[in-house]
Amino acid sequence: MTRHAVAPAVAGEEYKGIRRPGPSSAFVSQDRTQPTEGRQTLGKFGSPAAAGTIFLRTSLKVLCILAAIAAIGLGFSYLHFKNRVAPCDTITLTGEINPDTFLESKDCLVHSTAKKKTFIVAESGGGNWESALALGILIHRHGWDVEVVGLCASSCANFIFPAGKVKYLHRESMLLFHGGPHQENLMSLATAMDQALKTKGAPAGANEFGHINKEGNFALDTDRSAMRQEVLDFLSVGNAPTVVELATRLRTRSDQFYEEAGVNPLLGSYGQTGTYEPIYKSYKYFGFTYRLDSLRRLGVGNIEVIGGEWHPERNRAYPEVYEVTYP
Repeated sequence: MTRHAVAPAVAGEEYKGIRRPGPSSAFVSQDRTQPTEGRQTLGKFGSPAAAGTIFLRTSLKVLCILAAIAAIGLGFSYLHFKNRVAPCDTITLTGEINPDTFLESKDCLVHSTAKKKTFIVAESGGGNWESALALGILIHRHGWDVEVVGLCASSCANFIFPAGKVKYLHRESMLLFHGGPHQENLMSLATAMDQALKTKGAPAGANEFGHINKEGNFALDTDRSAMRQEVLDFLSVGNAPTVVELATRLRTRSDQFYEEAGVNPLLGSYGQTGTYEPIYKSYKYFGFTYRLDSLRRLGVGNIEVIGGEWHPERNRAYPEVYEVTYP
């Protein structure tokens, strides 16, 4: 069986077993390294370890803003296909979720004729909002199972895991949440970005809004807008005139996805509210996690654990999260 892979992008620094974006890599699309021997390169991956991104393209007359929310990233990205041509029964993701991830896996997700189809998350710190949402829509619409082997964080936990027909967790896997479409300060961050755009226009590098790796956040990125536009076209959110408007449209589209999946739209942000708000705002943690009973009460059902009982506390990311019970 042929396996294809996207070669790794520039790595970020290591921090207590979790790869965090380095200062030169976060949010900025960069050329990937040379492909590993024996792997076929499918395309060019950018922004290794994106923690949250807004993408934009400017001209003298037009400002086209492309938006995303993300989380901690792992600094490298692989997308493997098993039987890429139909029946195309397995896709394996390692690393960040970005427009390339969606565009490279779209045909397989839509056209697979396999009876059992599994989207495997080997390890992912998340990625941009719209790409993960688009993947989740196709996974749910076309009846794919989702299997989490290691870490599934941020947009991966928000959109990919709950999209699965059957959701498999390995015994020491981790679901890490730290914000979503209903994060309380989401629109204030979007407003801050709009104000920055009026002042600065399109910056050469990345400007960040929000606490990186600690919550859903925004950043500016002027690269690769054509691919991001394809994702936004798939989502039918159009070209919004402001970041606030685009975030509003993406929130609405996210809510539609959650309604179709039968999932509470507060899944990604409940642990930032009420009695948990002071813990969240201490910014000591990468995010929070739920146990199985809370996930089911949030509408994330049909979960099976591979190899016995689920022990997220054995995952290397566990010291960086706090546990949340819903409701």
